[in-house]
Amino acid sequence: MSGFFRTATLLTALCLPISSLAEPPEIALSAGMFEVFETDNAAELGAEYRFSPQHWDLVPAIGLSANSDGGYWAHAGLRYDFLFGEKWLLTPQLALVAYQDGAGTELGSGFLFRSGLELGYRLSASSKLSMTLYHMSNADLAKNNPGSESLIVSYSFTPDNWR
Repeated sequence: MSGFFRTATLLTALCLPISSLAEPPEIALSAGMFEVFETDNAAELGAEYRFSPQHWDLVPAIGLSANSDGGYWAHAGLRYDFLFGEKWLLTPQLALVAYQDGAGTELGSGFLFRSGLELGYRLSASSKLSMTLYHMSNADLAKNNPGSESLIVSYSFTPDNWR
């Protein structure tokens, strides 16, 4: 378990922002299904902190997620928002993941990669509702690499809303 926390700390340090406060950071809360395309799936809950956009408008993000099978993971990665009109966004995302399977799906390694695509709708200037499909796997760095897919719905908002 200490390896999980060391990896999560390293991933977090690598994604800390280095500039820019043009757009405020966001907090996203999510719920959905882990192993969404399997018959033995599990509920998934998560929280993510999205920093202000950095160089080339890339958005660093760190998050924690867990599923109802006892699995949990931390991720750190980058996102990029493609805007379609004033309300719609399409956001590809890539992240490194520290994973502990609990009593759930063994993904072959505690070190994984996450790639996904999010479709979002701006509810206001400071909030958004999104649906994300993402894949996690060890990219064949271990013998066993079953991978997993999650489908989640997220509500994100700027922390400035709390003031």
